[in-house]
Amino acid sequence: MAADFNAAMRGAYDLSSLKNSTPAQPSAAVATASNETAADGQGVIKVASYFVELTESNLGSYIAVSQDVVILLDFYSASDEASRSLSQKLMELAAKAGGALLLGRVNIGEHARLAEAFNVQQPATLMGLLKGQPVPLTQGDQPEDVLMQLVDKLLQVARSNGIAGRAEIDAEATEIDVAPKLPPAHQAAVAALNEGRYSDAKAAYEQILRDAPADSMAVAGLAQSELLLRLDGVDVDTVLNTPPQNFYDLLQAADALIAIGDYADGFDAILKNYSDADDEMKPKLRDRLLSYFEIVGKTSPEVVAARARLTSLLF
Repeated sequence: MAADFNAAMRGAYDLSSLKNSTPAQPSAAVATASNETAADGQGVIKVASYFVELTESNLGSYIAVSQDVVILLDFYSASDEASRSLSQKLMELAAKAGGALLLGRVNIGEHARLAEAFNVQQPATLMGLLKGQPVPLTQGDQPEDVLMQLVDKLLQVARSNGIAGRAEIDAEATEIDVAPKLPPAHQAAVAALNEGRYSDAKAAYEQILRDAPADSMAVAGLAQSELLLRLDGVDVDTVLNTPPQNFYDLLQAADALIAIGDYADGFDAILKNYSDADDEMKPKLRDRLLSYFEIVGKTSPEVVAARARLTSLLF
């Protein structure tokens, strides 16, 4: 076993992943997102306001909205003078844009993990969001004409990438799901996860897989349920701050890292010690990694990199 188990725990509180989840919630692979917008299917997004306060719970919805409508991201602090000035100009600009864009505001004091997810360290930071991809624009207060130029360029880039939708104010806009509705069996399983009934969720996903063995969402859901069951009643903070003494401790630490969304370090904790495991432990480590890949998503960059490392270790 590699002597430096502590090194595998580096960045245990690095919650920079946009796919962040906590032990009490299902992963993005098995959960539907709610939002505060409604689309009429013709490139128009119905909204109650051109401004929205972004949180961890609604960010995913607005990432989806950014497939059709440009979103400005204002990372602000009410205690910072430059940030207050920039925010006021951005709200005026968004209002004048007449629905060509939406302004998403992130209070970096209240939502530090969101700021960290976008690698934002200071207030008065402005980004664009196009098809889910952040586009850095500027940092610090800027004159109105400079902001208008930046936004014009952002809109041009958006149009060249097929983003031509707009927002429309509708005071009666209701919450809908931008994601496709899950089948009833999946909805029941997700509800069980949300309610902390992890054994019920596991049984539900196992039944789905008996009926449809190729159901990839059920595979991910089952892996998520098993992860949450393993961590049920576990003090994650204690696990993350206690150096593993053996491979079973290591697996629990990796579980904790995956649960808080620190996927790269969760994978690394296993991969860097894989070669030192005996023939009995290696299959356990491999299978645990494969279950993580299902939870995180096979096409995510972290999974692609980890899968390549695992393949090199196996052959």
